[in-house]
Amino acid sequence: MFKKNIKKNEEISSQLSNKDKLNAAKLNNASIKEKIKRKRIKLGIILVILTVVIIAVSGFLITYLSNMKYKPYVKYEEKMKTYGFEKLYDNGSAKTTESVTKSEALKIALGTVLNTNEILSGIDTLENEYTNSLWVEFAKNSAITKEDININNCNDKVKYIDVISYFENCKLKFLTEQTVKDTEAKLKDIDKYTVEQQTAIKDMLANEIISKLSNNLKGDENIFKGQLNELVINFVEKYNTITLSGDKLNINPEKVPSNADQYPYTITTVDKSVYEIPFESEFSPRAMNAKDVYAYKKEYYPRIQKFSEEFFNTILNIDYRTISEEGLKQKIKSYFIFAPNEFAIKSYVKHVKDNEIVIEGKSKLQVPIIYYDGFSYRARLKLTFEIKQSKTKENLIYLDYLHVLKKTYTQNSYDLLVDYFLSTAIGSDNIYLKEVELYKAILDTDKCGITKEIDNETYFKQEEKQ
Repeated sequence: MFKKNIKKNEEISSQLSNKDKLNAAKLNNASIKEKIKRKRIKLGIILVILTVVIIAVSGFLITYLSNMKYKPYVKYEEKMKTYGFEKLYDNGSAKTTESVTKSEALKIALGTVLNTNEILSGIDTLENEYTNSLWVEFAKNSAITKEDININNCNDKVKYIDVISYFENCKLKFLTEQTVKDTEAKLKDIDKYTVEQQTAIKDMLANEIISKLSNNLKGDENIFKGQLNELVINFVEKYNTITLSGDKLNINPEKVPSNADQYPYTITTVDKSVYEIPFESEFSPRAMNAKDVYAYKKEYYPRIQKFSEEFFNTILNIDYRTISEEGLKQKIKSYFIFAPNEFAIKSYVKHVKDNEIVIEGKSKLQVPIIYYDGFSYRARLKLTFEIKQSKTKENLIYLDYLHVLKKTYTQNSYDLLVDYFLSTAIGSDNIYLKEVELYKAILDTDKCGITKEIDNETYFKQEEKQ
């Protein structure tokens, strides 16, 4: 009996042990699965982190490489605005990273060499089949390009090598006095270009119009605005296309004025002291310095130079033996919006004849000192003249008769700087001269050698205020 019980207990014990083992096995499997799950989660997290890191590093590298690509060209953006070429882009932006179309590139090449934003503006706009079409047709007629650019492909992106060719052809067409230079182009891809393209590349490199940043030109790639901006700025500064009458840009640090930031550029023939004389201001909130006016009105600078110099050359060269009322009127009337002052002409001609006045002189616009005083545009001119003969020292210049107070000339020769008054015509952007007495425009009246009669009424009013 006792043996049976022992055997039974052993069987129960054996059964319990197997159950425990099963439970233990189950627990063990669950533990293994949990560990595997945790490992998978950790691995997933690691993979996510690695993916984020890879994306971040890739983004950084892309941004870094992109910045490295564009960085050398960003400096040209401000000068594009200063020189007034930013407006040539269809969207009015010279942002380095933006792309350029074929029609835009031709427009900018022509605008650069001719220093204008308004070429062909007089042609009937009905002929303007697409944006920049007039510029494209002008370029074709001028042999700047032989491409069949039309309404269907005008907005295609333009290749770097094509733009180089446009600029080189503009140089050959419009700057005939400039020679084509040759240099060794250490470019691995130079042989892939045509003979004409290779000549253009070498000339551009020799004149430092384009820069060599790698061993390949990569001329078949689409140009971005930074590269085109470089071409524009280097081209105009090398060939002085933004100056008037062949003046050369001032690059000598010793001759650069302290206020050079107020000008679009300075030239070698104007002393820096002339640039450093402050602009006159009649209403400062609306005033614009020479740099601002240039970007806004540069197309009119040749006209301003012609009008101002010719007018002053007329009134600074007077001879009582040849002067006449009608003759003086005819000579000066085209320079003003309105007809010249009849009373001033009549009075001055009589004064010249009665006093046998003979004056010889010349004028010179001090380029590019044209600014806006808040009410009027002003042009700075240098007036040099000599009083060869006269029985009087009063009112020797025509403009003196535009004001009733007498001006007395205490010297026989003069070298004056004046900021003379200009005006735009109503309904037009054309600029003319204003008829204003000369004395009011003289920059340093205290030392000019000309005295003005005191207005007693004004003098006594000032005394009362004191």
